[in-house]
Amino acid sequence: MKSNVTRYQRDNLTTTPYSVRNRDSQLVFFDGQLPDEVATKKGIRQQTLAALEHVSNVATEAGVGIQNLMRTTVYLTEMNQSEAVAQAYDEFFDGQRPSRTFVGAEELPGDAAVQIEAIGVTE
Repeated sequence: MKSNVTRYQRDNLTTTPYSVRNRDSQLVFFDGQLPDEVATKKGIRQQTLAALEHVSNVATEAGVGIQNLMRTTVYLTEMNQSEAVAQAYDEFFDGQRPSRTFVGAEELPGDAAVQIEAIGVTE
């Protein structure tokens, strides 16, 4: 059986997730990634981009391209910053992003405002 992963780009509604069908592929789970110390002194957009860059780096090391990231969980210390995170996602993923869930967190390591964990697939 061949691997079959299908993702649909989201429409303009921020509440519409990707539809994902995943069959006969190997899932790879990535621990939560934080922005670096320099980025934590900046705004949520910069922190999100830095954390996504870390996700991309560990995914690449595991043989998973960012186009094969299927799902992320975003931990935020301020839930009212979700729109800025969404804008950073759109910028980073250039149109096709993984599905995403926001979770509120009282505090994150290193005074970060965002932490991102991911699930990807290999073929």
